[in-house]
Amino acid sequence: MDFFGNFIGFLQRGGPAMIGLLICSIAAVAIVIERLVFFAQQHGDSKQLLRQIGARIAVDDIPGAIKICRQNKGMLPKILEFGLLRGNKNRADITDALSIALMEHLNSLERNLAVIGTIAVIAPFVGLFGTVLGIIHAFDDIAIKGNSSPAVVAAGVGEALITTAAGLFVAVIAVIFFNYFRTRIKAYNQEMIVAANQLAEMLHFHNVGEPIPTDLYKPTTTGGGTAPASAK
Repeated sequence: MDFFGNFIGFLQRGGPAMIGLLICSIAAVAIVIERLVFFAQQHGDSKQLLRQIGARIAVDDIPGAIKICRQNKGMLPKILEFGLLRGNKNRADITDALSIALMEHLNSLERNLAVIGTIAVIAPFVGLFGTVLGIIHAFDDIAIKGNSSPAVVAAGVGEALITTAAGLFVAVIAVIFFNYFRTRIKAYNQEMIVAANQLAEMLHFHNVGEPIPTDLYKPTTTGGGTAPASAK
């Protein structure tokens, strides 16, 4: 209860600009939590997923490979499933299908990120607006009291400093998470592109009955030719 009361008192000391900063803070925290949960739900081991899918492809069990995708959570299994459903097409068609799926899911990766970026930019300006209001408040007090003693201007200066500090704090936190999520998005997007290309390669070489140089899918040679057998 004391913490809540102190927090309300802090907001009141900061003046009207603190309301804007509070709204920015709540929005930023909500988006950060949503993005953290989102990335935690993504598939963590793309290589293992591709090995499982490759094992099914190698024995000509495309429905089994699709089932594996549906048993795993995240965007990557959905993208790979999109390609598997077109596994009997040529490589160009499979690659085009996977590219479409990747572009469709890219928006999900970047959802609400622009809001955090906007908060990071405007928070210092909201704090600066509060600083100006605090200085105006201090000069009004000087005019009313007729002197400029520290006791007279303390409230206005305190308001100015509080909003400045709060604006910078919100901006710093927003920038940290904005850059963190941008890095995560770049890494995950690259991982999905590589996985999609590897799936297209597996499906292509499986369709033409040739082994490919990868540990994800290696049909063994039997007799005079090659035939899909098992994955490593």
